[in-house]
Amino acid sequence: MSAVLAEMLRKSTQTYNERWIGATKTDYHTTADHGVVAQHNLYWNAIVRAVETADFDELIAFSRDAGRFQSSKGFDLSDAIGRTIEATNMIEIALLETNAGAIPQMEIINEIADLRSMIAMAVAEGYKEDQDTKRDMASERDNKERLRAVMERKAASFEVSVLAAGDEIAPLYDDGMKFHFVDSGTLRLYNLLPNGRCITLSILGPGDVFLQWRTESQSLSCLCAESLHESRIITASEGQITEIISAQPAAALDVITNFARRLTESQVLIEDLLNNSVNLRLYRTLLELAKNFGKPEGALTVIDYPLTHQRLADMIGSNRVTVTRKLHELQERGILEARRNATIALCDTNALAKLAESGA
Repeated sequence: MSAVLAEMLRKSTQTYNERWIGATKTDYHTTADHGVVAQHNLYWNAIVRAVETADFDELIAFSRDAGRFQSSKGFDLSDAIGRTIEATNMIEIALLETNAGAIPQMEIINEIADLRSMIAMAVAEGYKEDQDTKRDMASERDNKERLRAVMERKAASFEVSVLAAGDEIAPLYDDGMKFHFVDSGTLRLYNLLPNGRCITLSILGPGDVFLQWRTESQSLSCLCAESLHESRIITASEGQITEIISAQPAAALDVITNFARRLTESQVLIEDLLNNSVNLRLYRTLLELAKNFGKPEGALTVIDYPLTHQRLADMIGSNRVTVTRKLHELQERGILEARRNATIALCDTNALAKLAESGA
């Protein structure tokens, strides 16, 4: 049954496409552009493969992506589910028209009903995931603003620094602790390695924090930061951290949350260093930089920050020669292109993300 139904789905592709594009024009008074049609065809092929192989993982992934996309575009969940049902109704109609008696109609209707339920459920899951992410991001923004208010209110008693691009926050050499709050700008948080190289731990933006501390028995004195753009930093000493928490007890949670995030990022990075190749670290770093500094330029994403090969090597704990070779490989594959002034443009962010996921 599945093989026959899959063959019928392939035969009905054109009929379904015409109906779907027609509905798009009617409902939204627009023409489905080539990118949308291509994405739709990928989705359709995933449906055919799912029916053919009885492996629905790819289809469920596509459906979740569709749910996340519709959430990001501001559709209500009921609208997202409604559009999904309309699309599967079109599949059913196309199949019935293509059938010509090869399969009893009720079997087709029952098969599509099961498929419809599976797709609709996955769309709803993806929609909810996107909504949860938005709520988490909103909560994080609120936390950062609350902490910023505390820091600004007591800034007169703290150390305030304005760092130009390239300026650094030096390692901590004296026993004690320093708490740094990024009020504006962008910092590269990194650690000095025993072999003289350094490794980037995180890219920090407004509202982020990090700690430096040193004791006789334990040391993070090699933790440093470089300002990537002009940045304003508010720094509190070990004793002043108590003032922050006393002024706004809720700020304690914000500090702990930020610090926990830094620790998690460090643990992921250590895992990368131990288990993953230079390739993987480079892919992830380029994606992170594109996220923080990427500017759209047509179909490209330009990383609006000068990235010499040596700087990239420093970021991933490698050497310039290796990074140069890896960048050339990515360029030959059409994934990125080098620009003047050490600027990098990503031509295919999705392909780079797939490489980062696969570890290839």
